[in-house]
Amino acid sequence: MNGLALLFRFMTRLPMGFEPQFDSDKLGRSMKFFPIVGMVIGIINFLFFLLFVKTVVYSPLVMVVLLVIVESILTGGLHLDGLADTFDGIFSYRSKQKMLEIMKDSRLGTNGGLVLTLYFIVKIAFLYDIETFVNIPSGIILLIVPVMARLNSVVNCASAPYARPTGMGKTFVDNTDGAGVVVATVLTAVFTWGVCYVFALPYEILIVIPILMILGYGFAKLITRKIGGITGDTLGAVLELSEIIAIFLIYSVFRYTLIQ
Repeated sequence: MNGLALLFRFMTRLPMGFEPQFDSDKLGRSMKFFPIVGMVIGIINFLFFLLFVKTVVYSPLVMVVLLVIVESILTGGLHLDGLADTFDGIFSYRSKQKMLEIMKDSRLGTNGGLVLTLYFIVKIAFLYDIETFVNIPSGIILLIVPVMARLNSVVNCASAPYARPTGMGKTFVDNTDGAGVVVATVLTAVFTWGVCYVFALPYEILIVIPILMILGYGFAKLITRKIGGITGDTLGAVLELSEIIAIFLIYSVFRYTLIQ
């Protein structure tokens, strides 16, 4: 429980009410429960969706924008920062060591700014399309995808070495293995199945999970070829990219089931 509390402490901006005792190994071993963090974030997203629906939000576009803002606030932009830093480094086309130095630099570069802009445009566009043309509330989508996305961070930790000799992300890599991936996958699948059951969504959505994991594994191998392993920044990047891909895949499932 202390490890899980530490995971919430480092991966979200949610108030804990207490300060968990820091233990690097416990924090690292808790990575397999990262989808639980996604569940809490997803539930909060959905509660805000219900709040907005019952108050003054009548526009689907405004709803989507507000929910995306809420989700960003819940994580403090931590993973978005990783996404920007990763693209600044990887697309600098420098040596491995230089890429790692650029990724560690706190300043935002052109590639980082560009990917953040495209990220929000694409995310809002897909959520809006699902809301208006497929008639599935964006609150339900943002209930599921934070869980799926965090599963891919677990996959990455178990699939690649850490690129630096030290760093916060190293404890996750050193303490995550195939068994941890299985635990995270079961948690994600059960939660997704439960959401499908409660909201009468097509169970074909479950196919998104293995597709996402395969893509996440490929991302880990690609990053390893580029910089010799993964980092805390790339873990944030794969999480945010997985959210976009999950939304797209869920959108595709809905369109397919509607055609059928």
